[in-house]
Amino acid sequence: MPVQKIEKEELLHRCWEVFNRHGYHNTSISMLAEATGLGKSGLMHHHESKESLMRAVIDFAKVSIRDMVLSVANEDLPPEQRLEKLLRRQNRLAKIDRRGCFFANTALETGSDNLFNSDIEEIWEEWKAAVSSILSSIMPPDEAAATAYRLLLEHEGAIIMYKISGDTEHLEKFVARAVGLFGKTMRKASKS
Repeated sequence: MPVQKIEKEELLHRCWEVFNRHGYHNTSISMLAEATGLGKSGLMHHHESKESLMRAVIDFAKVSIRDMVLSVANEDLPPEQRLEKLLRRQNRLAKIDRRGCFFANTALETGSDNLFNSDIEEIWEEWKAAVSSILSSIMPPDEAAATAYRLLLEHEGAIIMYKISGDTEHLEKFVARAVGLFGKTMRKASKS
């Protein structure tokens, strides 16, 4: 049988999909090998264990989120448009096969085992920093950081409600409430 070849990024992307669909504990090496078109030994050639492979997938997912979502915080757009675009991109990822947030799914499953907590906390800190940087255009830095933290929690809650119901209104209403902060803050400032 000829040796199968697959680019590293494609391998990690396919494994990401399997882990996100089935969870860490319910994903087998056989499932990952099938998704990548490699045999078990070919898949595990560079990874000593499923945990090692999952860490590589988490790193790949973090880079993808940075490139696709968090990078929007630095675009040359008005701040409310940057926030809306960032949240809509994140929502698009959550809607893929109604899987939700890969990082939250992993945290819910493995958090008490402390397997990947620091990796997940790292990307959530980056998310909060990106959103806080956008919000700092309309509020003091401490308030922007606290609001970004609250928005992270609210967003993950909206994703859970979407996953349960399939109703995208949970995600849409969250975006509207978050972007609405700009109007609220501007009205509050004009009254002062």
